[in-house]
Amino acid sequence: MTVSASSASVPASHQTVLKQASRGVLPIGELFQAAQELVARGVPQEASALYRLWLDKTRSPLSYAVCFNLAVTLGDQRDEAGAEQAYRQAIALNPNFVEARLNLGSLLERMGRPDESLDVWRAILREVQPDIATQPALHQQTLNNLGRLLEIRKLLPEAEQMLRRSLELNPQQPNVITHWVHLRQKLCEWPVYAGLPNLGPEELKRSTSALAMLSASPDPAEQLAAARRFIDEKVKSNVAPLTDGTGYPHKRMRIGYLSSDFCSHAVSILTAELYELHDRSRVEVYAFSWSREDGSPLRARVVGAMDHYIRIDAMTDEEAAHCIRRHEIDLLVDLHGLTLGARPGILAYRPAPVQATWLGFPGPTAIPGVDYVIADPFVLPPELEPYFTEKPLHMPHTFQINDRQRAIGATPTKAGNGLPEDQFIFCSFNNNYKFTPEVFSAWMRILQRVPGSVLWMVADTEETRANLLREAESRGVARERLLFAGRVAPADYLARFQLADLFLDTAPFNAGTTASDALWAGLPVLTCAGRTFSARMAGSLLHAMDLPELVTHELGEYEERAVALAGNRAELAALRQRLLATRATSPLFDTPRFVRDLEDLYASVIPRPAGVPLQDAAAPGTVPPPENMPVQHAGMLRMLRNGLHSVAEIGNGVLAQAYRSANPQARYTSVSLAAPDTPWSSEVLAADAEQLDAADWRRLGATQCWVFPDTLERLRDPWAMLRSLRRHATGPVEVVACVSNAQNWALQSCLASGNLQYQDNGLLNRANLHWFTRSTLALLLRECGFNVVDMHTVTLHAPPEAMLAAIRQMAIASGADPELAVQDALPYQYLVRAVAA
Repeated sequence: MTVSASSASVPASHQTVLKQASRGVLPIGELFQAAQELVARGVPQEASALYRLWLDKTRSPLSYAVCFNLAVTLGDQRDEAGAEQAYRQAIALNPNFVEARLNLGSLLERMGRPDESLDVWRAILREVQPDIATQPALHQQTLNNLGRLLEIRKLLPEAEQMLRRSLELNPQQPNVITHWVHLRQKLCEWPVYAGLPNLGPEELKRSTSALAMLSASPDPAEQLAAARRFIDEKVKSNVAPLTDGTGYPHKRMRIGYLSSDFCSHAVSILTAELYELHDRSRVEVYAFSWSREDGSPLRARVVGAMDHYIRIDAMTDEEAAHCIRRHEIDLLVDLHGLTLGARPGILAYRPAPVQATWLGFPGPTAIPGVDYVIADPFVLPPELEPYFTEKPLHMPHTFQINDRQRAIGATPTKAGNGLPEDQFIFCSFNNNYKFTPEVFSAWMRILQRVPGSVLWMVADTEETRANLLREAESRGVARERLLFAGRVAPADYLARFQLADLFLDTAPFNAGTTASDALWAGLPVLTCAGRTFSARMAGSLLHAMDLPELVTHELGEYEERAVALAGNRAELAALRQRLLATRATSPLFDTPRFVRDLEDLYASVIPRPAGVPLQDAAAPGTVPPPENMPVQHAGMLRMLRNGLHSVAEIGNGVLAQAYRSANPQARYTSVSLAAPDTPWSSEVLAADAEQLDAADWRRLGATQCWVFPDTLERLRDPWAMLRSLRRHATGPVEVVACVSNAQNWALQSCLASGNLQYQDNGLLNRANLHWFTRSTLALLLRECGFNVVDMHTVTLHAPPEAMLAAIRQMAIASGADPELAVQDALPYQYLVRAVAA
C-alpha cells in the first residue's frame, strides 16, 4: 500500500510517520496524534490513508479503536460506504465496543436505512457484555437513540418504552421528557403526567412541548410559557437583523411562504388553492422549502403554483435567512410555527421587514422577529392577545383557508365500513393526541344517554385502540360501541364523513383541517370553545358557516347539545341541509374571496420606502440573455439541473450571464484571482480557488453546483480541490465541467510528429497543467467521491482517415480496443456532470 502526501498542508514529520507505519512499528498513540494533526491541517484523506496503512501493517489488540477513528474520519469526508465498512470491522474486532455500534446506527440512519439503524441499536441491549446497564451513559444514549427513531418510524409503544427506561435511569432529561409526554398523548396513556417514580406532574409539565401543551392545558398562559421555553432553549435571539423595516419599492408584493410541509400534509391540503389564486398583478409568490419529496399529486400541484420554489434544506438557518433577504421578500409567512421540523432560527434573523405566522401552529410561537399572527376576531379575541407575542392580523370571517378543488369520492356503504345500519353514529377523526380524559368521559356519557349510538374514531396503533377500549369499559361503556376507521385515500376519506350523523370535536385542541373536511363533506360539527386559539378553531369555522348554534362553551353544554341533536333527527337534518345549501357561498369555502381579503391584509402591513417610486414588476438587476454563446457553454448550461439556488464557477464568470438570465433568483459566484470577464455574477470572490480559507468555505458551503469551464485541468491539484468542495458542502453537491480531451486525434498527431507547441488557447493551452482522457476524467471524479451521471462530447473537426487508421494500429499494438481508441480520439472536449456519492 502506498500513501500519497503531496499536499503542502502535510507536516514535515509525515514521512517519518509513514515509514514507521509501513514497518508496523508506529505506536498507536503517535498514530492518533499524527492523524489528528492531518485532519486539523485540512487533509483528512491523508489521515484515512495513514490509518489504513497502520491497519494493514500492524497487529494489535487495539486495532478496533483505529478502525473506529478511520470510520469517523471517512464519515467526515462523506465517504459513507467506507465509514460503514470501518465501523463494522471495529465491531467485528470488539463486539462489546458500544461507541462503534452507536455511530454505525447513526450513519445508517443518515444513509436512509433507519430499520437497520434500529437493529444495530437494539443489538446493543441484547448482545453487549458486560450488560450495557453497567455503562449508564452509553445505556442512556442507546435508549434515547432508539426512542427517537422509533417515534419517527411510528413504532410508538416501543418508543415510549425506550424513553421511559431512559428516564428511569436519569430523570433529569427535559428533551426526553418532551418526547415521552407527547408519545403518551398519542397512545392515550392516561393520565399523561404519570408513570415515572422520580418525576411529578409539575416537573413533567415544565418539559412539555409547545405542541403537546395545546392539548395538555386549556390555560393560555401555560401555552405561552411552553413556547417561550422552547425558544429560550433552541433559538439564538440576539442575532443582528438583516432588514431594517423600511421595506422595498416593489410594485408587486413579494410574499414568501416558509415551510417544510409543501407535500402531502394538512397545511398544503388547506393552502394549495391559495398559491394558484394569488393575483399575479399584485403578488409574486415565493416558497422557501425544506419539504420532503413525497411524489404526491398535492406536492406537484403546490410546487407548480409557486412563481419561485427555492429549496433551503441544505442551508444553515443563517444561510437561509440571507437567501431570503437577497430575494427582497416584502412579507415572510411562516407556515410551521413550533411543529416538528420547524426552523424558527431563520425568522430570528428577520430576513423580511414584516414576518407573520399562520396555520402551522395554532398558538403563540414566541419566535423572535415574528410580528403578526393571522387570525380572526373569534379565534383570537382581545382577551387572548396578552398571551401572544405576535399582534393579531384579523381576517374578516375566519383565519383558515380551504381548497375547493378537493374531490369527494362516491358515498360508501355503512356495511363496507363496519358500521351499523340503524344506529346513531358519532364520529371524531381527530389525531389521538388531541383526545383528553375529560372530553373522552363526556363522549362516554353521551353514548350512555343516547341508546343505539356508537363512536367512530381513528387509532394509528393497536395499543392506542386497546387503551381507548379499556378507558371506555372503565366508564361503563361496552367496547363494541367504539368503532375504528382505517386510513384510506383522500377522496374516500372525505366521502366517509357522509356516513356519520354528528362530528364530536376535541378540546382544548380543536379540529382544524379535520373540521373543514367534515363540513366540506356536509357533516355538522359540534365543538366546545375555550380560552385558547387552539380551543376556538372549530368555532371560527362554524361562525364562518353561519352555524353558531353548534358552538358550545363548556363541556356540560357540549354534552347536552350532543344528546339533544341525537334525539332530534329533524333538527339535525335541517342543519345538514343548511350546511350543504350554503357551503359553496359561505366565507369558509369562498376561497377567491378569502385570497383577496388576505392580499388586502398583507398590503396593509407591508412598508414602502418614503419618496421612492414603485418599480415595475421585473426584479431589479434583471440579467439579459447573451447574444451568442460557445457550444461548450450551451452544453454546460443544459447540464445544470433546474431549481439550483446557488452555483459557483471556478473561473471568470463566463457562464454567469447566461445562467442568471434564465435563473434570475439564483446566486452565481465567480471564484478567480483575475477580473471577471462579465459583470453578471452575483458575487465575485477574488481568491485563489486552491487557497480558500475557512471563511471562504463558510460562504461557499451551501453551493449546490460547482462549474469548471476549461478550468479543472488548470488547477495545480484538481484532486484536492474536488475533495475540498465535497468536504465543505453543507448539502448535496455536484460538479459540471468542460475538460479538454488529451486523447484527441490532433493532440496525438502533434505528439507523433514532435510538434508539441504550447499556445494561448486550444488543446495545447499553456495554462493547462493536467491532461485527462475520458477514462482518467471519470477516474479523477470517482477518486474524489463523485459519480458521473452525464457525459457529452464536443467535436470540432473530423480527422483524416489515415489518422484514424494509424490510431487503430497503435491501439492494436498496445493491446487496446481499436474501435474504442478511434471513438475516444474524436472528441475535442468532454462535458461532464457528476454528483457527490
